[in-house]
Amino acid sequence: MAQPYAGYKFSAGEDPNDPGMMSKALGKMKLRTPETYGGALLESTTTGRQYEEFNIHTPPDITQKTRVVAVCGLTQEDASPAHNGWFLSDFFAFHHLFTGLTKHQTWIHCLDLHQLVTSFRPYLHGSPFKTRKVVMDHGIISKAQDMVQCNSAGGLKLMFKRALRKEVQEAAKAGDESVLVFIFGHGQEEHFGVQLGTQWLKHREFQNEMVHEVPTTILSTACFSGGWSCNKTFDKKTNELKHQFNKTTMMAAGPEKTSHSWSITATLGKRFCGSVFASALVESLTRVNDQLQLRDIPDNDEVEITPDQERTYAAFCETVTETLLKDVDRLGFEHEITFSAENDAWNMCWRERTGFPLARFKERWDTLADHPADPHLHPGDPFNKDPYVTSEQAAEYLRLKKEDGGIHMYRGKKSTTGGTMGSSSVLGKRKTSGMYGGTLQALINQVSYLGRQYLDSYKVPQNTGNDGSLWNSINRIQLGELTDRETVENVLRCIQYRMEQMTIADRYLAIMGVPPPLDQECHEFDINSFMRDIDGGRYRQMIDLIFERKILFPRPMNDSENPALNQGLPFYKGHRYVVAAFFYAKMSKPAVIEKLDLLEASVKELIEEEAAKCKQLPEIKSKRQKLFHVFGLDLGSISPLKRRSRGQSLGSYA
Repeated sequence: MAQPYAGYKFSAGEDPNDPGMMSKALGKMKLRTPETYGGALLESTTTGRQYEEFNIHTPPDITQKTRVVAVCGLTQEDASPAHNGWFLSDFFAFHHLFTGLTKHQTWIHCLDLHQLVTSFRPYLHGSPFKTRKVVMDHGIISKAQDMVQCNSAGGLKLMFKRALRKEVQEAAKAGDESVLVFIFGHGQEEHFGVQLGTQWLKHREFQNEMVHEVPTTILSTACFSGGWSCNKTFDKKTNELKHQFNKTTMMAAGPEKTSHSWSITATLGKRFCGSVFASALVESLTRVNDQLQLRDIPDNDEVEITPDQERTYAAFCETVTETLLKDVDRLGFEHEITFSAENDAWNMCWRERTGFPLARFKERWDTLADHPADPHLHPGDPFNKDPYVTSEQAAEYLRLKKEDGGIHMYRGKKSTTGGTMGSSSVLGKRKTSGMYGGTLQALINQVSYLGRQYLDSYKVPQNTGNDGSLWNSINRIQLGELTDRETVENVLRCIQYRMEQMTIADRYLAIMGVPPPLDQECHEFDINSFMRDIDGGRYRQMIDLIFERKILFPRPMNDSENPALNQGLPFYKGHRYVVAAFFYAKMSKPAVIEKLDLLEASVKELIEEEAAKCKQLPEIKSKRQKLFHVFGLDLGSISPLKRRSRGQSLGSYA
C-alpha cells in the first residue's frame, strides 16, 4: 500500500515551524493526488495518479440511504472537559450536524450527560482564542432523542458491535444503502484499537462485524486512527504488507500519531474544547455544501445537482487538508490526518463515497449558541494555532509577558504556589499515606517534583488524546488547583508508570547489548525528531515485533472495580526508544528478532526468580499456604508467569 504524506514529511533535521520550510513542504501537495495530502492508496499501482476535481456524472440522492452508527467511548470519570471530554464535544458536534438527516441513526454512549453538564457547565467546541459553539447543555441533551445510553461502561463495546452488525445487515438487505460510522475515544497504537468504556475495540473486531459487503465510511478522532486507513500489518509468511481493510476512512491522526484537541483554556476550569480535526471537517462541510447554494432548500428535499458542482472524494479530502493547514491550524501537519477510499474510488462523488447526506451544514452549525473567546488569552500566544496571527500580535504578547514578569503556561494566572502550598494551609495539616511523608502537602510536593521530571523527559504537545489529560492534571496540581488526595494519588500512579517504562527501556538496551540511540538515555531522547527521521514501514516492522512480546512493556493497570490501582493510558516512549536504538544501530530484521528473543527470555527468567524469592518470605508464605489450602491447591501448582498473567488488568494482554 502506498504511504500517505509522500508530499510533505519533515525529517529530523528540519524545523516545521520555519515558515520557509513549511511553505516548501506544502508546495509538494498536488491537487487531486491523494497520497500527497494524507491519502492511503489501496494499490501501489495507483501511486501518482491524478484524480478529477469534479465528478463526471450526477450522483444519486443518498440522503435517506445512509445508516449512521456513532459511539463515544469515554467513561464518566474520563469525560470531564479538563481531562478528555473533548471527545464528547466532537460526538455532540457531529450529532448536531447529522441528526435527523437520515432515518436510521444510533448514537451510543455510557455517560450520565446531565450530571456532566451540572458538574462542568456546557461543553464547547472550537479554539479558545475565538468564539466557540455550545455543543452540549441540558437543553441539547433533552432534544437528543436518538441517543442510546449503555447502562455500564463494561457493556458499551458489545452494544456498539451489535448496533453496527445490525445496520450492516439491514443495509445489505436493502441493497442500495451505505453505513456511516463515527468513533470518538482513546486510541491504541498496538492494534489500532479504540477504547469503548472499559474495553478496547480492536481493528479486527470491527472487521468481524462487517458481515456483508456494503459501502462503509468510518470517521474517528482517536489517536493512531490512521492505522485503519493504512493497514500497516505485516504478513509473517510473506514478510510483506498485507491489506486487510478496504473501507472509506477519514481519520484525525496518522498510524503513529496522537490526535489533537484545541489548546486548553485559561478559564472555565482549564478545559479542552473539541478536536482540531473535527473543526477542520465541519468547516469543510459547510464550505463545500455552501458552494451548492443550498441556503434556501430544506434538508432532505430533492435538489438537482449539476456534474460540475459535485466534487470528487479526492477533491473533498484535499479541501479538508487545505482547510486544516491554511485556515484552522498553522501546525496542522503534526496531525497527519489520513484518508482512504473503498476500492480506491477517489473519483466518486464525495457524498456518494462517504455516505454524507446533502444538507445545509453551515446553517445547522450556526444555530448552535456562541460562547465568547477566553478573555484571559492573548491572540499572540504561541499556543494559538490560528494561521492568521500577525507578527505584531506575537510581538505584543512577548512584550506583555515580559512586563508581567512571566506569565504562567495557562496564560491568565501566575503560579503563586510554585508547585507547592504553604505549610500553614489547611491542606498542609491534613494527614495522608505515610509513604508520602504523612501529609497531603507532602504528597503534592512529591507529585509536583516528579511531574516536572516527567514533563522534561517527554516533550509532546499538551493537547493530545493520549497525554493532554495528565499534562493538565500535573500543572493544576503545581498551581494548587487540584488538591484532593484521590486525584493527586491517581496522577502520581500515572507518572510513576510512565517513568518506569522509560527506565525499563534503558535496562533492556543494556541486557541486549544495543547502544543507546544518539548516546542518550530514554528520558533525554527526543522521540519527535526520531519519528520524523524513520520510514513508516520500517518503524511498523520493528514496533510490531516489540508489541508481539507483551511481557516486555506491560500495559497500564486499569481496573474498573479497583480504581485505586489505575495507571492511566498507554505510553509508548519506551517502545519507540528501543526501536530507535535498533534503527540507529542499522540492525537487520533477523538481528532485531534475535535480540528481542534474548530479551524476552531474560525477562521471563527474572520474573521467575523474583516470584521464587517472594514465595519464601515468611508472611507471604503463610498467607499463601492458608489460601491454597482453602482451594485445595498445591503451593507450587501455578507457575509464576501464569500468576503474573492472571494479575494483569482487563485487556492487558489481549
